[in-house]
Amino acid sequence: MINQKRKYQLLILLLGCIHSFCLAANTTLSLDSCIKLAQNNNKQILQADLQRHKAQQIKQQAFTKYFPQITASAVGYHSLHPIVEIGVNHIESATVRDLLNTLYGNYGQALGLDNSIKLFQYGYQAGVTALQPIYTGGKIVIGNKLAQIGVQAAQLQYQITSRDILQEVEETYWMLVGLNDKKQTIHTSTLLLDTLHQTIQQAVSAGLTLETDLLLIELKQAEIQRTQIQLNNALQLAKRALCLAIGIPFNDSIIVDSIQHLTSTQEYNIPPIQYASTPEHQLLALQLQAAQLQRKMTRAEALPQIAIGAHYGYAKFQTNLLNDDLGSDTGNGAVFVTISLPITAWWETSHKMNIEQQNIKIAQLQQTQNDELLSMRTLQAFQQLNEAKLMVHEYQKALNITLQHYHLTSSAYQAGQKTIAELLEAQVATLKAKNELTDAIIAFHVNQRRYTNLINPK
Repeated sequence: MINQKRKYQLLILLLGCIHSFCLAANTTLSLDSCIKLAQNNNKQILQADLQRHKAQQIKQQAFTKYFPQITASAVGYHSLHPIVEIGVNHIESATVRDLLNTLYGNYGQALGLDNSIKLFQYGYQAGVTALQPIYTGGKIVIGNKLAQIGVQAAQLQYQITSRDILQEVEETYWMLVGLNDKKQTIHTSTLLLDTLHQTIQQAVSAGLTLETDLLLIELKQAEIQRTQIQLNNALQLAKRALCLAIGIPFNDSIIVDSIQHLTSTQEYNIPPIQYASTPEHQLLALQLQAAQLQRKMTRAEALPQIAIGAHYGYAKFQTNLLNDDLGSDTGNGAVFVTISLPITAWWETSHKMNIEQQNIKIAQLQQTQNDELLSMRTLQAFQQLNEAKLMVHEYQKALNITLQHYHLTSSAYQAGQKTIAELLEAQVATLKAKNELTDAIIAFHVNQRRYTNLINPK
């Protein structure tokens, strides 16, 4: 038999499991939480962040070119036979060959000498070389400047990607909020129609009204049902799009904050556009700088290259000459200077520089065009924002009028002064007005985000 303490433990465990299941089943998301999740999980933002780190590594790689390039090498070998072997018998002159054989017979063996010279059957060599560029036509300096531009460009591209993705997340979020609001409106309409259907059915059974009224309600119920099916499909797609954007697994039980209607009367004006503060403008400015530096890099390829270096090495090679080995037990070193002038590259370089000059002009035109497009986009965003704000107020007034008309029609219907068709028409008008107001509020929030991104780029 389970004691009382054990029962309490099992009850607490069961309640904890139920609570965890409810948290997993229903995920409530606010706009701020969606933005934070997207910043941490969105694949495109993560890729842009990796590009930033990659550009930083390229910059550090370019900086190493300022320092000497040091290389170490070692080689050893052992052949089956000496690489060089010259003996007395290899001499073509018979007179000299006989003389050397006579001398070797009289003195060579006594001195411990071989009758042939053998070289390089085995040996080894090791050394270290340091090469310091002195003048490269500016390629090292230009390369580091280009790497720095790459870092800045990657940072700006990260800002652009983050901004666009977060704007997409916010638009998807508001779309989901709007769809949920429409779903609630349809649910309310469904309940009203069900109540009305029950009332009319009782009236038809009692012979107080015609069956055509009941058919009109059933037609309207079927229409609402079709709309609800479409709405559910749209909700599924919106949830999947939001989960994908914020980088979480799809969850059909996502709950978003309820829609809030406008209460602000803030007026929006077009401020002077600071083109230099927009990431697009800065990115094109960097593109222009890179084109100018690339032209200098092309010119540097045709300039002299000067470097100084030092080498230290140690070598030993086998030889039987005087029973000694070639090489030095203490090693040896040397310093040297290298100068190279690519004379035949001058002609090709002149054409390359003309190409780079065209690239500079293209970058300048792109920068000018971008500023003009940005001005037009800002004006358009301002007009769309003001329009969206006005539309919210207009649709709110339309909804108030429609609701008043519905209440008057409902009272008149109950008094027998209006037909069921007129009542249903008033209800449809109310449903349409609510949905139009929801769309207007969503449009305002979306356009507000777009306009803010243009005038206050981060």
